[in-house]
Amino acid sequence: MKRIIHILTLSAICFTAVAAQTPEPKSVGSQKIAALSTSPIVLNIPEVGKDVERVTLDNGLIIYLYENHRLPLCNAVAMLHCGSMYDSKEKNGLSGLVGTVMRTGGTITVSGDSLNNIMEFIGGSLETNIGTESGSASLSVMSKDLDLGLTLLADLLRRPAFPTDKLELAKTDVKSQIKRRNDDPNGVAGRSFASILYGDHPYGRITEWATVKGITPVDLSEYHMKFFVPNNIILGISGDFDSKVIIEKIKSLFGDWAKKSDPLPMPPAVEAVAHPGVYEVAKDINQAYINIGQIGIKRDNPDRYAVQLMNYILGGGSFTSRLTSRVRSDEGLAYRTGSSFDIGSPDFGTFNAYCQTKAATAHKAMTIMMEEIRKIRETGATAQELKEARDAAINRTVFNFDTPGKIIRSLMMVEFDGWPMDFYATYLDNYRKVTVEDIKRVAQKYLSPDSMTYVVVGKAETYDKPLDDFGKVTTIELAEPSLE
Repeated sequence: MKRIIHILTLSAICFTAVAAQTPEPKSVGSQKIAALSTSPIVLNIPEVGKDVERVTLDNGLIIYLYENHRLPLCNAVAMLHCGSMYDSKEKNGLSGLVGTVMRTGGTITVSGDSLNNIMEFIGGSLETNIGTESGSASLSVMSKDLDLGLTLLADLLRRPAFPTDKLELAKTDVKSQIKRRNDDPNGVAGRSFASILYGDHPYGRITEWATVKGITPVDLSEYHMKFFVPNNIILGISGDFDSKVIIEKIKSLFGDWAKKSDPLPMPPAVEAVAHPGVYEVAKDINQAYINIGQIGIKRDNPDRYAVQLMNYILGGGSFTSRLTSRVRSDEGLAYRTGSSFDIGSPDFGTFNAYCQTKAATAHKAMTIMMEEIRKIRETGATAQELKEARDAAINRTVFNFDTPGKIIRSLMMVEFDGWPMDFYATYLDNYRKVTVEDIKRVAQKYLSPDSMTYVVVGKAETYDKPLDDFGKVTTIELAEPSLE
């Protein structure tokens, strides 16, 4: 009997060993996918000067024209350098109001409400917006309505009315946003994180009612006269039109617009210094909203491609990233976690690893996040991780050029941001050249665990452990915004 048991035991061991060495059978579908071969993606982007016409008017207005007759649609976009980067401390919020009231208030000849009616009647859209570092006006119409659309776009860019009633309405909306801003813990975390890292720089300023309430139509008009000049605008038109006809139309609408010789004001420079420590923002909630990070890089940094791929591996790659795999999937500590590394800012952007977790697991989640940040510095990435990150970046790029409107905007952004005109000729190669050694190198160079800023929004007494393991703790009381 013992001999039989011994034989059965040996047989089981051998079977287990063989089974362990035998790969799992693949489905028919997976076998077919594995057998597929693909060639490297090539960006067949229309070229400026060949497929895309570039014209400069005597007043400095730059025009991009891209004809595409597949659909009877036309899009136009005007880009200009302006934004909240240039707002003074005393009138912080001015740029946003200009971007809003420019459209809602309409022009000297056509009210904002009339513009709404016209756009609704022709099934088009006409919008304006001013962000942190740029402004834009965009038009989308059927090709048969392009003449009308360009006329309205030119009128809006050149002669906005800025009526008092629309300004007051926009200010009321800003006031309402300020009033509700502490209701969103995630917004509190992000706002506090930027404020601590950037201090009084416009990147870190928090809009207050005191700086908005006194803004007048005159302020909006002066802002418009300073930034909305033809030699500060790039205008792009794509879709179903005749370039020769449209050029003459643009000259008739914009040609007599006088250029300005005054240079644009210089935006303040970011002071790239570390702010290590833990900043606990007190809020009575049962969750902890965590932001961990530091000042990052500028967009002209030659390491930007390697940094982007490194961040994808660390936390920017959704479910495939290390932070998501460990914090969310393995430990079950968070539904939302990941990281971002801004590589598109003209001045220093930020690295930010973020997480929302239960208050009772705040310390544990932060510990794991820092373990992964240190790990990528110490061991870098695997060849497979790099391949997945590179493929994702390259595949995503294709979707920036899948419509005429996206094509023209992407080409305009090259000039707008100051890149060489052949920027996209080597764009994908910049990702393909990144090595596993580069991933480790940029992680060590641009991630500094000992200098990280930790911002945690929540109720400190409910955390699993005190957070002073991560640095000196500073408590920030979340004050109600003043609306007087």
